[in-house]
Amino acid sequence: MKKKLVILFLVTALIVPTTIFAQDMEINSDQPADPSLEKNAQQQNQVVAKVNGEKITQQELAKQANVNQLLQQLSQIDQTFVQLLVNSKEGNALLETYQKKQLDSIINNVLLKQEVKEENITLSKSEADEFYQKQKQTILKNNNMSEEEFKSALKNQGYASESEYKKKIMENPQFKIKKLIEEEVVNNIQVSEKELKQAFENNKENFQQQNKNVSFEDVKPRLEQMLVQQKQSKQISQYLEKLRNEADIEKNI
Repeated sequence: MKKKLVILFLVTALIVPTTIFAQDMEINSDQPADPSLEKNAQQQNQVVAKVNGEKITQQELAKQANVNQLLQQLSQIDQTFVQLLVNSKEGNALLETYQKKQLDSIINNVLLKQEVKEENITLSKSEADEFYQKQKQTILKNNNMSEEEFKSALKNQGYASESEYKKKIMENPQFKIKKLIEEEVVNNIQVSEKELKQAFENNKENFQQQNKNVSFEDVKPRLEQMLVQQKQSKQISQYLEKLRNEADIEKNI
């Protein structure tokens, strides 16, 4: 049963688009899960989409979708299912849908990068420091690392100093995209007391703790965070839809 649930979770990941803030993933193996998935250099340079004239290649899509890694993860659970996914018409259709969703994610990022350039979004030193520290603390927390371990890991990866690493990581356009989104899309989001109380009434059963009723005041901070995130997600989606409607987008797959 657990095995089936894990497979279902991973298959669901095939058809859910990635967040616009997702980072590029590294391929964990030099060998693909299936040799037929390899593409020659000419295919890698094939243009799969254009966004206001900016080209997106098959190589960029392959890096974002990383189908090989996904299939490797699935094969550790059920190799028969992977063979079905790769060799059946239905499985290929699912993989194709997944790649199209990933292409949409790339297109969204290209549009946001173009908007950053159009709006001349820049980071001040204090903003860069703040973004970097948040990124660093996330790394430390997710990997249960100390400051010393973090610096040692940087050295092992070839960085002469943390300053060099910081300079490199701050070149990532996602930081400027984050500033664009925060300043121009989600900066005025507010949640009223009425909305909070309505959400509490609608979700009372979910706030039960040890068969005791939880008060509105107990869960108010969580409710506020939840509603803000919902509104942010909705406004970001609307903003991206606006950019897409105004853009010249050509998709070849």
